[in-house]
Amino acid sequence: MSDATPNLGLPLIAAAQAQKHVTHNEALGLLDALVQLACLDKDLAAPPASPADGDRYLVTAAAPTGAWAGLSGQVVRFADGVWTGSVPRPGWFAYVVDEADLYVFDGRAWTSFRRALAALVSAPRFGINTDADPVNRLAVKSDAALLSWDDVTPGSGDMRVAVNKRAPARDAGLVFQTGYAARALLGLLGSDDFSLKVSPDGTSVVTALTAAAATGVVGFPASPVAPTPPAGDGSTRLATTAYADRAAAAGIRTRVAVADAAYAVQPGDRVVAVTALTAPRTLTLPPAAAFPPGAALLVLDESGACSAARAITLARAGADTVNGAAAAAICAPYGVLALASDGASRWTVIDQAPGMAAAATLAQGGAGADIRFGVLEQLVPLSGTAVVSSLQIPNRAIVFAVSARVVAAVTGAPAFGVGVAGNPTQFGGGLGPAAGATNSGVIGPTAFYAPTPLVVTAASGSFTGGAVRLALHHALFGPPTG
Repeated sequence: MSDATPNLGLPLIAAAQAQKHVTHNEALGLLDALVQLACLDKDLAAPPASPADGDRYLVTAAAPTGAWAGLSGQVVRFADGVWTGSVPRPGWFAYVVDEADLYVFDGRAWTSFRRALAALVSAPRFGINTDADPVNRLAVKSDAALLSWDDVTPGSGDMRVAVNKRAPARDAGLVFQTGYAARALLGLLGSDDFSLKVSPDGTSVVTALTAAAATGVVGFPASPVAPTPPAGDGSTRLATTAYADRAAAAGIRTRVAVADAAYAVQPGDRVVAVTALTAPRTLTLPPAAAFPPGAALLVLDESGACSAARAITLARAGADTVNGAAAAAICAPYGVLALASDGASRWTVIDQAPGMAAAATLAQGGAGADIRFGVLEQLVPLSGTAVVSSLQIPNRAIVFAVSARVVAAVTGAPAFGVGVAGNPTQFGGGLGPAAGATNSGVIGPTAFYAPTPLVVTAASGSFTGGAVRLALHHALFGPPTG
């Protein structure tokens, strides 16, 4: 039977042993030295000059001197004026005070636990649930992986992953595989342009998309394919070549330029731009029945020369009506009229500028309901017995007044009235024709339940000239938006 314990080598008390306290005290001394082992130093080759009782050291020098001679590799303890050593076993831990580091004995030498962990952190390879290799130095087998912002330290709230390459001709990207064969590549592949490439077999590669680093222009080398929208589709969906070919075959022209001339608008026209203007010009609308209902016709003055004296008149075809009248007009520089056909006999002005500035919001509720007050203005050239303005009272507006100013003296009629269809003097009658004459046209607040054009009517006879600027003073009430 051994006379010492197998791990710490503590002496055992023999049967019928005399002076048992000696053996017992020696064992307690060894326990005191080796349990919760904390050594002051491990780099001394000789004992310190003035040790304190209970001091412990690791003797790592190959040939220590003095009282440590022959104790190389051991844990030494100073007690009762004597240095004694204990041979370490594999797995023993010792805290070295002067280094604030934990050491482990591997059976041959003491190794820094901190350095071992640091080596693990900067390991040349790392595998999770699989083995890493010289090419894939980080390898992970998992159903999912998460990278999240640091909410522990805490961090900045950002989460960025950098994929860096040495030079433009190299690759910095992501490879998506099926059965370890590439099927898609995304990133900076062989250049600094960002690209998406796909592969049917892991060998041949087709470039689907490229975003140029220098310009940001996105190119589609493979030519994207999309469903062809139905005829007359006015949405923002991607138009295909088939859609464009069909539109061309139907005679649809996106934009037509008219330079200082009369023009007969075609059923296939969608934008008619007057690019030069030196005199009044008339654009004759196509028959409303020939224009697709729901499509918009936009007429605009790009010349900037339009005025009351050089108006662009949109005249009806046959017995059609434009806002219930025979024509509508653009009378201001860079003016715009947008019209829609009912597919039968009527044109309606659906938008116009200038004169369509947004109403100012006076009050707004928490759910978006609001009250808006606005003033819409338009210059109306006068001709015939009555002129229906393209300036409309908005649907469900309350009107307080329609004021008027004679900009160019009215001729052909001794006076005029301002109103709406069925009530031609609702906002004033017998108004004077002299240039500069004005009328406030105040009425009691009146609600209108449909878009309603303003009408200027001759008191007698017919207008032969002149122009009146109308101003609509109104309020709008927006319902809650949420």
